[in-house]
Parts: sequence; C-alpha cells; structure tokens
Amino acid sequence: MDHRTEPPSIRCDAEYAAALEELDRLMLVDPESPAGRRFDELVALIDAWELARERAARAERVSTG
Repeated sequence: MDHRTEPPSIRCDAEYAAALEELDRLMLVDPESPAGRRFDELVALIDAWELARERAARAERVSTG
C-alpha cells in the first residue's frame, strides 16, 4: 500500500496548528494502527517545522545582530 504523508510538509502556521490539534486527538491510539502511523507522521512533520522555524529565527538574530 502506497501511503503518503498529507501534507508532505507543513507550510504555514495554520497547517502547524491543525497538525498539533490532530496530534492531540491521536495521543492514545494503538501505535500499530493506521492512526498510530499517522501520529508518527505528524510528529515528524511538526519536528521538521519547529526545527526550520528555530533555524530561521536564529539566522534572523544573527543577520540583525
């Protein structure tokens, strides 16, 4: 089965907020279920978004420094 992460990345604050809300709803699901796999996908997407935001903020501080 071809399973693609939707969305493939978080592109804006609204998608980030929606991902956090969905993650909250999935907190107690069976990790081996499709919902559990979705939970793992969301964690990866959220981590990537937060890391990118942190790097951008750090670069901004350095450039305006």
